Formats: sequence, C-alpha cells, structure tokens
Amino acid sequence: MRVIWKLFLTTVKVFYRDRMAFFFTLIFPFIFVIIFGFIFGAGSSGEDNKLLVGVLSSEEELYRVVNGIEGLEAKKFDSVIDIRRDILSSKLDAGVLYENDRVKLILSLTTMQRNPFSRTLSETIADRLTKSRVKIDKVIDLNLNAIDPGRVATTELGYMIPGIVSISIFNGALFSMLSIFSYYKKRGVLKRFNVTPIRGYQFIVGMILGRFVVTFFSATAVLIFSQLVFKLQFNINWLLYLITASTSILGMMAFGILISNIFTEPEVASNVGSLLMTVMIFFSGVYFPIDFLPKYLRTIGSFLPLGYVARSIRIVTGVESGSISSILNISMAMVVAFFMLVFIFGSKIFKAE
Repeated sequence: MRVIWKLFLTTVKVFYRDRMAFFFTLIFPFIFVIIFGFIFGAGSSGEDNKLLVGVLSSEEELYRVVNGIEGLEAKKFDSVIDIRRDILSSKLDAGVLYENDRVKLILSLTTMQRNPFSRTLSETIADRLTKSRVKIDKVIDLNLNAIDPGRVATTELGYMIPGIVSISIFNGALFSMLSIFSYYKKRGVLKRFNVTPIRGYQFIVGMILGRFVVTFFSATAVLIFSQLVFKLQFNINWLLYLITASTSILGMMAFGILISNIFTEPEVASNVGSLLMTVMIFFSGVYFPIDFLPKYLRTIGSFLPLGYVARSIRIVTGVESGSISSILNISMAMVVAFFMLVFIFGSKIFKAE
C-alpha cells in the first residue's frame, strides 16, 4: 500500500510539472467556460437574450403584439428593405411582415442555428395576433431559452457547462492513459520498473489513481466555477454526480488504454486522441442536442462514449430529464470496460517489456 501511495503522490507532482498536461486538463476547460459564458450572456435570461424583431412602422398592432411576447423585442422600420439590410448585417435577428392576412417571417441562417426555436416565431406571432383581435387574453408565449424539461429551467450556457465538464473528463482521463501506456513504454520507463521490487499492478494502480484524482478535481472545479461566476442554477444530485464522474473517468481511461495499444507510437496515439475529441465534440451532443443533427449523424453519435458521459452529467445536474437507472447502467458499462482493458492490456504491456 505504501508503494501505491508513493506512486500516487509522484504522479500528482509529475502532472503539475507537465505544463501541457496541466494546461489541457485544468486551464483549458476554464477558458471554455469563460468564453462561452460571455458569448451566451453569462447564462442570463434578461434583456440581452431577447430576439430583436423588425416590423414596419405602419403596423402598430403587430408592433404591440411582438413586444407583448416574452423573449421578443420589436423595432420599427420604414421599409422591408431596411429590415432585410439589418438582418444581413446582424443588427437584427428577424423581421415580421403582415400581408394579405398572413404573417411572414424573415430570418437569417445565423439566427436559426443560434436559436432553433426562432423557426416557430411566425406561428407564435400569428397565433397571438389572431387572439388579440378576438379579445382572447390567454395565449401561449414562446420560451426562447428552454433547452430541455429537466429539474431546473436552463439556458444555452447551462446546457453547455455539463458538456465542458465531460470534455474535461475526456481530456484528463484519455491523455493520461496515453502517457502511461504509450509514452512511458516508448521512453523505457517501464523497463526500469521491471528491475525494481515494484510489481506491475502497483505501478498501474498508483499511476491511474493519481490521474483519477486530478481529473475528478478538474471536472468538479469547472462545474462549481461556472455556478459561482455566471450564477447558473443547477439542481445537482451530488451522490449521483460522484458515481457518474468517477465511472466516466474510468470509462475514458479505458478508451485511452485501447487507443494506446492499437496505435503504439506515442505521437500517433496522441493525434488519434485529439482527432476523436474533435469528432466527439461535434457529434456527441456535448454543446447542443444531437436532435438538431441529420439522422445519419445522430447514428454516429450513438456510438461515441462521450455523448453518454455528457448526457449523464446533464441528468445529475438537473439540466436534462432522465432516469437514475440509465445513469447506473452507463456507469456499470464504463467500469466493466475499464477493468477488462486494464487486465488485458495492463499485464500485456509489462510482459512485452
């Protein structure tokens, strides 16, 4: 036990001396949080997040109706040309016209991508306009900030933060295994341990435990930091978070072990890991729901482990609805994959040396 403890402390010290590993595991996720925090309005649901909608100055009733819808702000224009010009120059989010008893929506592709719910603006405005003319007060407003009916109402930033946490887990766990099972082998570190009294399992447990603690600390720090700085409202089940984060780290470590044994050259393994991270960011639903993707891309996403990690983190933080059984099933799969690959490749790597 003393050997494992010393290896654990050594791993932590080496990690803090490795500037590249320290940056991507601890600093990089915080940079993402800060950038996304300011881009998406610091998680606020106030005036800055309203969609600015242009209407003709001659349409007083339409102007009043648009201003009365939560999440929208109307701005008067003298002509349709002016509305289109401001939309193209990104000064305006959308434009609404009322012609021949029909509501027409002018919307840029940028607004559609940034806020998919804006596509329903014409139906919402038409419904409110019709009911206002027949003096019906009870109407349905468009909630522009709603992402998923979880335990708490969230914003775009609130949806992204669990994704950043999952990326932190992925980076810390996967690249630490590439170091142990690829770089250490290439540099002959494992050969030196073979001539010492330290057993193979003690080396693996000590090294993995050190990187495990560092990765868990990084992911949790990102979550707490985002709450304190950007005032995000999460409903975190800390017991489930402990289970989810811990097993997810083990699962991503298993993924790193697999890559390091398929691609034996350290540089190649590192490049493959970086490529997979890029693919998973776009197709795993890390920063936006995969429901927005085409069907064939959603199929690809269903095979990527990072998607399951991100969804589990969103569930335990209350951002997304989901059952406890689904979280536990994913956690069990992560643990099983970890121990299988550690036993298979862990013993193999020392025998090869």
